[in-house]
Amino acid sequence: MIKNDFGLYLIITNPFFPYKKIAETAVKYNVKYLQLREKELRDREILQAASEIMSVTDRTETRFVLNDRADLAYLCGADCLHLGQDDISITDAKKICGENVCGYGLSTHNLKQVEEAVKLKPDYIGFGPVFQTNTKKKPDPVTGTEIIAEAVKLAGDVPVVAIGGIDGENITRVLNAGARNVCMVRYLMDSIHFETRVKETVEILNDYGL
Repeated sequence: MIKNDFGLYLIITNPFFPYKKIAETAVKYNVKYLQLREKELRDREILQAASEIMSVTDRTETRFVLNDRADLAYLCGADCLHLGQDDISITDAKKICGENVCGYGLSTHNLKQVEEAVKLKPDYIGFGPVFQTNTKKKPDPVTGTEIIAEAVKLAGDVPVVAIGGIDGENITRVLNAGARNVCMVRYLMDSIHFETRVKETVEILNDYGL
């Protein structure tokens, strides 16, 4: 069981470094969740990437998460499946995945969605985008930092991961607003200094007791 306050959540999207290198770094710095979110890859390529990542994360404290696809999560035996607002329900995903997948996450973009999501008892929820981001082709409206604390309160025992446009310059604003877990995508994936940035981010989170 992963506690509510676990710090960094890593998402892999079109990374500068190979998947295996990213997985090794995640394990090295004890990142609890490592998600593969590659929407442009073919199914076979996703399964290959998942295999490379899981060859590193298997039997570690880093959970491998597959995005969107319950069928592929079942096939590769992902630890967790992350679902968006337009994806199939957790109930239907569990029918597909059975015991092959043991954890589920949900994306939320406003407080109403947070309320609805926690009723489904996911392992965690994502909340954002906190800041403007170009990670998605059609980004959801920016939430800002003002309602992060309220989202965390509404979620209760369900961990909340703040996501969207978070980087080394604004992460403290997000943490000071009440976030206990953060996801940084482009700031980490686009950089040749990936491991250094992960290390620095973990150190900042440690300063906040995470």
